[in-house]
Amino acid sequence: MIRWILVCLLIVGSGAAATPDNAAGKDAQRHLFSAAPEQQTSELAEVEATARVGTEFTALNLIALCFVAYLVWTLGRYLLMRKRDADKAEADRHKWQVYQSLATSLDAKNYTIISRHLYPNQLDALSVDCVVLSPFGVFVVVVAEQSGLIAVETDSQVWPCRHKNKTHYLANPLTAAAQRAATLAGVLNTPFGVRWIVVFPDDAEFSPTRPPDCCKVSEVSLDILRYTRCQFSHEQVRIFEQAVLSYGEHNKRLSA
Repeated sequence: MIRWILVCLLIVGSGAAATPDNAAGKDAQRHLFSAAPEQQTSELAEVEATARVGTEFTALNLIALCFVAYLVWTLGRYLLMRKRDADKAEADRHKWQVYQSLATSLDAKNYTIISRHLYPNQLDALSVDCVVLSPFGVFVVVVAEQSGLIAVETDSQVWPCRHKNKTHYLANPLTAAAQRAATLAGVLNTPFGVRWIVVFPDDAEFSPTRPPDCCKVSEVSLDILRYTRCQFSHEQVRIFEQAVLSYGEHNKRLSA
């Protein structure tokens, strides 16, 4: 792509160099009217040739400028798509870290982990990143990718965040997590025992203090294990698992 841009700049430069020739052509036209008839015929042919060359250079300039504009647009679009892909890859990496932290710390006999990596259709329909089912409660896990210093304002719709000397505004993740937990409670048909956790990267810092329903990736398992009071039987947990896994297909049929 860089070579094409250099070629186009060369063509534009050649066209610009042709501008003095056009001025010289005008001088030649003024000189033509004061010359003899035979000399006028010869010089008229030279002037017409010069005019044709100037027209060709003008057309080349236009084509080159259009092509350069197209290349610049293509380059900008490529860089934008590359940034989006990088952001998506980083978000997927954080979600995978959350799943690994849960899978390595929670006992498979008591905890069933349904991750978006394993069941994308089902959890996409619920708009959650992970669901942990256990006799001690149902946990809706929402992953937030925001790093840096996060000013927690639980009553506000946005949280100011400072990262890499830039200020960002994060929509209050607790509000969205509570709504998704309410949706899952309706799917499971249970009025209690459904909680939500918003998980941030390990390099995130909270100001003035960490909210109760937020944690970091390395803390997510401990945040779930602190609930030890049994609320559901193992049979209910299996029913909940079937309800979550079948919700995606049911929702797809309704939207079709």
